[in-house]
Amino acid sequence: MKDNFFQYINIFTIVLLIASLSNIDHVQAQYEKEGYTFIQKLKTPRARKPEVHELMLDPHGRFLILTYSSHPTHILLYQLNSWNLHKEYMVPEWFDLSNSFVDPDGRYLFIDFGRFSSKYRRIDLTTDNIDTVECSKTPRGCIPKEASQTRTNLYTPDKSYYITVNRKNKRDVLIFKKENN
Repeated sequence: MKDNFFQYINIFTIVLLIASLSNIDHVQAQYEKEGYTFIQKLKTPRARKPEVHELMLDPHGRFLILTYSSHPTHILLYQLNSWNLHKEYMVPEWFDLSNSFVDPDGRYLFIDFGRFSSKYRRIDLTTDNIDTVECSKTPRGCIPKEASQTRTNLYTPDKSYYITVNRKNKRDVLIFKKENN
């Protein structure tokens, strides 16, 4: 009887070991990107529904912009290359980054107010003031909004970094750096 008990314990231990090793390979696979090396995981601050919705790059090469949570939606600006959190803003409603943009001077971030609205929330990146403006007051003017997929992964313009939302934990953003050839 004792021998059977120890056999079951040994078999159970071996099964657990095999299961954990196969799980480790699966976890490591999410931190791999061909031609790139995983360098950092960005953790977002704690919030209600802490899932990253969308990623965007500042066209001036200063910031990774991401949105997460909702009601309010948090807008996080991380400095490119150092990946330090630069600023955090909260906007009362949910919105798409796909129709949002940074002005040519890099001072304002214009956030799409809503799918059927001609308004934008304007965030002054120097004073942190947030106000609402009509589309005619934006550098782009009133152009039709295009429906698009949310971006949960992207490359920097020079392809030196690949940035993606973690598939297993949507709260994390993974940063990969291009390997030297």
